[in-house]
Amino acid sequence: MRRFIGSWLRFIASWLTLVLAGLAPLVAEDVPVTVRQWDRFEAGVTNPTTYADPYRDVKLRVRYTRPDGREVEFPGFFDGGGQWRLRFMPDQPGTWQYHAAFSDGSPGVRGSFTCVPSDLPGLVVPHGPNPIWFGFANGSPFLMRSLHVGDRFFARNWDDPDDDADGNPRTVFLDWVQARGYNTLSIASHYLNRRSEGRGRGWDTPRLWPLDAAEFQRLERILDDLAARRIVIFPFAGFFGRDADFPRTPADQRLYMEYTVSRLGCYWNMLFNVAGPEPLLCNAEYMTFEELNLLAGWLREIDVFGRPITIHNETGDDVFRGEPWFGFGTLQGPKTTNRRHLAAGLLRNHHPARPLYAQETLWPGNTFGHPAYTDDDIRRNAFVMLFCAAMINYGDMAGSSSSGFAASLNPAEAVANRHAIIHHVWDTFAGLPWPQTRPRPDLVNTGYCLADPGRVYLVYLDEAAPLSVHTCKGEYQADWFDTRRGARAVHHEPVANPRELKPPGAGEWIVQLTSRKLRQIREHDGVVAFEAEDGVGDWRLIPAPTGRAIESPGEGRMRYEIEFTRPGRYYVFLLARQGPLGRDQENDVLLSLDGEKLFGQDEQTRPDGMRSYGGWRWTFLPKGPGHHTPDAIRDGPVYFRVDQPGRRTLEIAHRSSNFAIDRVVLKRDDPTPPPAP
Repeated sequence: MRRFIGSWLRFIASWLTLVLAGLAPLVAEDVPVTVRQWDRFEAGVTNPTTYADPYRDVKLRVRYTRPDGREVEFPGFFDGGGQWRLRFMPDQPGTWQYHAAFSDGSPGVRGSFTCVPSDLPGLVVPHGPNPIWFGFANGSPFLMRSLHVGDRFFARNWDDPDDDADGNPRTVFLDWVQARGYNTLSIASHYLNRRSEGRGRGWDTPRLWPLDAAEFQRLERILDDLAARRIVIFPFAGFFGRDADFPRTPADQRLYMEYTVSRLGCYWNMLFNVAGPEPLLCNAEYMTFEELNLLAGWLREIDVFGRPITIHNETGDDVFRGEPWFGFGTLQGPKTTNRRHLAAGLLRNHHPARPLYAQETLWPGNTFGHPAYTDDDIRRNAFVMLFCAAMINYGDMAGSSSSGFAASLNPAEAVANRHAIIHHVWDTFAGLPWPQTRPRPDLVNTGYCLADPGRVYLVYLDEAAPLSVHTCKGEYQADWFDTRRGARAVHHEPVANPRELKPPGAGEWIVQLTSRKLRQIREHDGVVAFEAEDGVGDWRLIPAPTGRAIESPGEGRMRYEIEFTRPGRYYVFLLARQGPLGRDQENDVLLSLDGEKLFGQDEQTRPDGMRSYGGWRWTFLPKGPGHHTPDAIRDGPVYFRVDQPGRRTLEIAHRSSNFAIDRVVLKRDDPTPPPAP
């Protein structure tokens, strides 16, 4: 034992000598590390070498090997003193390897971590099945509910995270934001402070240039809270903000972007804006078109995660819409209550395969080009914007973008009725099958139209008028929604001729025309198998392991017509995914066959539907009846009884949003689940 201790001490002494000499390789601790998909992996590296300028004199190069064997290079960063840090956002479950090495030969580090599936949605990107809308990397669509906030948001002299005596106004504000349903913040002085009078001047926000690790750490404490709250962030001023202390030389600009992305690029909830507001503003431009294109190209190269990139435009057309780096449009205007003019401007600037962020297009109380909006104008403009497939950044102001409630961030000063109106508009729109549609003004004689031709047509009428919709041939169901009351249909009727529609009354209306034609699905040799999107209903399309799937919009329904040739007990299997809320909030789905419920394994209990947990997997366990699933059937598969051959209607319904289904399989007298996808 004494000999072992002596050998161990000699080993430690030798190792410390090598470390102090800068020769020993650092080895990551042999402790299993687990990271959630789209969350942040972090590891520290100590480098005792003293550098005159650690931001420039040396690089920490890191190579990550994905579970599928592909390699990704993404740098680490200096974090103050002798500390360096690796940070990464894994997008693939499985074991990841990493190897970090300093460019001057100083010892690096090797290690691994395991990425596990999570309920995080991933980066905001163009929606896979329909990229004119925003979506998340996990495949779900994203209805952006954005609010613009003023320059003080990150300021320490407004709310110091280390000082509870200041009342924690940032926490109070963010609690209010979430309670009002906002999921995105457009933040004025972020990343850099707009140091002009009435804007960012006087606010002690983090100073990211010249590079200072401590200032980034100060910023990241607040960013961590926003990520935990699942609030998406749009940096209004971007990397190179108007009136901000950003680097001027190309070398410094590249260094600044590389360092910033190495630290902040691993936040799944962060959008990237190169510059703003209005870097090309007439008579007040602070960058050239060529400079902005160069910087945007660099940013696209630096960000290995592939998030979409934008630049904040001045009022008018989007001059960057055709550039190769273009990820989504950020539009200012049209600022008008003329809704025909509003729609024309939005549609003219909407890229055919990229989302549109209507950033400064509905800012009540803003006097810089905006009209005096009435409550009716706010509601009508908001619906028109959504029916032009534009996501809304809403404002509550009393002058400039740094005025009113947007500047004070004191919920007591919010104009409550304005926020209630925009919340109502978003809630109404969320209940429609919008993710599968595109703007189609050519299909209607009046109003504003979104359509997935042959499947569904959505038309907003800001004034009641006879409506003609040029649909594909077939029968349609018409659902009319009174936009002043909510998203539930007040009239539900078959339509013989979609070109002769009349609103149920005066006012504003949305009509949804849904095809009544069902794809014929047949049972073969005791098996019924089909894609979930092959039915008729209002679930939205999303990407899935086998191509496409459908996701519930909340209280949505899908119908399928099945021809059975053999009677029997048909066990039901859904290739399903639980919603992002997790736990018991979005894990069940209701099923019926010609209105009849499922059977449990005791052959008597009739569960309401089925339950599922986690990512894509075959679902076959019962849910209910009621709030409790009896133990007698809880762990056994469910089935329908088909007493005789014939045509049956299968209906799938869901009470909350985001539960998704990829495939449906029914197997006669066979309770064995299909193979894993």
